[in-house]
Amino acid sequence: MMNSKKRKIIFSVGGGKGGVGKSIFSVSLGTALAKDGYRTVLADLDLGAANLHTYLGIVSETPTIADFILKKTASLEELLMETSVRGLNLISGAEFVPGMANPAHWMKLKIMRHVKSLPADYVILDLGAGVHFNTLDFFGVSDRGIVITAPEPGAVMNAYGFIKAALFRKLQNIFRRHSAIGPIIDAETQKKEAEKILTLDWLTEKIRGTAPDMLPLMDEVRQSFTPVLVVNRIPAEQKNVLVKNLIDLCSNKLGVHLHHLGNLPEAQTISNYLLDIPAFLESEAGSLYCETVEKIKNRLVNQYKIDRRNREVKSDFTDGEISEIIALMEGLDNSIFRDSTRDTWKLRMYFKPAAVVQYLIGRGVSHDAFYESSS
Repeated sequence: MMNSKKRKIIFSVGGGKGGVGKSIFSVSLGTALAKDGYRTVLADLDLGAANLHTYLGIVSETPTIADFILKKTASLEELLMETSVRGLNLISGAEFVPGMANPAHWMKLKIMRHVKSLPADYVILDLGAGVHFNTLDFFGVSDRGIVITAPEPGAVMNAYGFIKAALFRKLQNIFRRHSAIGPIIDAETQKKEAEKILTLDWLTEKIRGTAPDMLPLMDEVRQSFTPVLVVNRIPAEQKNVLVKNLIDLCSNKLGVHLHHLGNLPEAQTISNYLLDIPAFLESEAGSLYCETVEKIKNRLVNQYKIDRRNREVKSDFTDGEISEIIALMEGLDNSIFRDSTRDTWKLRMYFKPAAVVQYLIGRGVSHDAFYESSS
């Protein structure tokens, strides 16, 4: 397995509605990154309805993520398949097994741990449509979530519902262990849709009144939940009132800034290339679509700088290591946590463990669980 000390960026591609071009965009983005010389992996996490392999012209029986779930393979890396695009590998989800569409929580955590250790610069997670917990969880742990929609009222409202559900799920995952904040979030999510008032500003005020020491963590959540929007099937430079409404809804109703990354043009001839999307991108008919994907890719990549230096400090931690580090924190002097409270840093371990470890190292704390094994 590749040395997982190297930094990689994980993009998740999701949306509230099927048929909006999500998987085709995932393949196109992966192709664009690979052609730039980045080692790129496409992971089909539309569990139960996978189709990335067909868009890449892979129609024969192949290893799939089902083999990993069923413990036939020890790692996701063993499932990597070459594609027709140099530097672009695929983890297929083609085979369906009962229960695969809704894996247990521990299995989702295991999948994400293995995703983070893949030998790649960029990993693109192609997610299923809808708001199933596994889809929301995969969307929430990526470095940047990309929401795909079409300029139609139903698709736009489904995109808004997806973003709202992803935000609620992220808040639940982070604060569910907090005795005061967890029940507030749970109570709000159980209300009827018309009665829900959970926004980032509203929750921030609740935290200010019940657990003010958690405000720095809430600020981190606000800064980290920054999905971007790609709209399919409209002219590249055309403005659409539905897109503006979606952005305004996210801002006014959720307190979320949704950045509109770009529009994908209508490409009717793409239907002739559904068994080879990379060939469509190379064709004259796909030139405008390809050019637009290139612009979107550049906007994404410019936000991140791949760190190619070897790092001794881990970037990912198992549940056991997280518990071990939290136990370590319990015994540390209070002065270590002068920037915030001990409980805040303990909760942050479930949110940004690598950031906590870097903080502790900066305060002179050391532990074997912080570092990659030298073996």
